[in-house]
Amino acid sequence: MSAIVRPAGDADIDPVARLLHERMNARIPAERWRRLLDYPWRPPGVERGWLVEDRGRIVGFMGTIYSDRPVGRDVRRFCDLSSWYLLADYRGDGTGDELLRAGMAQPDVTYATMTARRATGRKIRALGFDVLDATRSLFRPREGRGRAKLPCLRDPAAIRERLTAVQQRVLDAHQGFDIHHALVGDPGLWLVFQRKLKGDAVAYHEILHASDPARLSAEAQAIADTLVTGENGVLAVDSRWMASGDDQGTVEPIVLPRWFRSPDLAPAAVDHLFSEVILLDQKLP
Repeated sequence: MSAIVRPAGDADIDPVARLLHERMNARIPAERWRRLLDYPWRPPGVERGWLVEDRGRIVGFMGTIYSDRPVGRDVRRFCDLSSWYLLADYRGDGTGDELLRAGMAQPDVTYATMTARRATGRKIRALGFDVLDATRSLFRPREGRGRAKLPCLRDPAAIRERLTAVQQRVLDAHQGFDIHHALVGDPGLWLVFQRKLKGDAVAYHEILHASDPARLSAEAQAIADTLVTGENGVLAVDSRWMASGDDQGTVEPIVLPRWFRSPDLAPAAVDHLFSEVILLDQKLP
């Protein structure tokens, strides 16, 4: 075979989207797959993922979804890895491993993947990745007098007026996606979350981002009382955001552990914004 691994460019957007729709998951429309290569927060100058090409035909792909985000006083680059796929005829000869390594080759970038299959997890562990989280805390809203609702603002336009300029840019970059915003408590804690049905039709209100993870941990039960809707709903908070001395709720294992590799950031600095989960409108495992 004459396959080569190379960075994806502008001309590859539509062919890659067709490949992923036709061969990886036909339930996701090609237009949605396209978002992995053409997303609103893409920093200038970065590749649009990595692909395998054989005599002009695209036979494999790995998404690299970059974002530049403030951490303390610095701006740090993150990369969410997505959709590692290779046609069957090209597997088993090292091409897939070369594609994987190409997508995570920059030493100063914090990499994460939230949907890696178990076999992928074994491979990326050998490339320096650690488990980001393998459990999460679930909180069901309390009934009657035990329920303690916090002040809550849910309208994104009204929330935006109360955010910092940096936070406003984050909110603006995520307009149009199926996610929810809330500003709870006083002063307001900004939360971004999904609401997706899982298992036995349990409505998971899964936290994607919290402006203050320590407050999220300390007030998780009251936040559940405030935000969770539906007869069978829960607030879901990844364990890396839960302080050991706070109420842990009901701890459950995550079906597919989350993974990350960073030169110096702690796990709590990694959230689910700027990720394939939002671009593809997926459920977090």
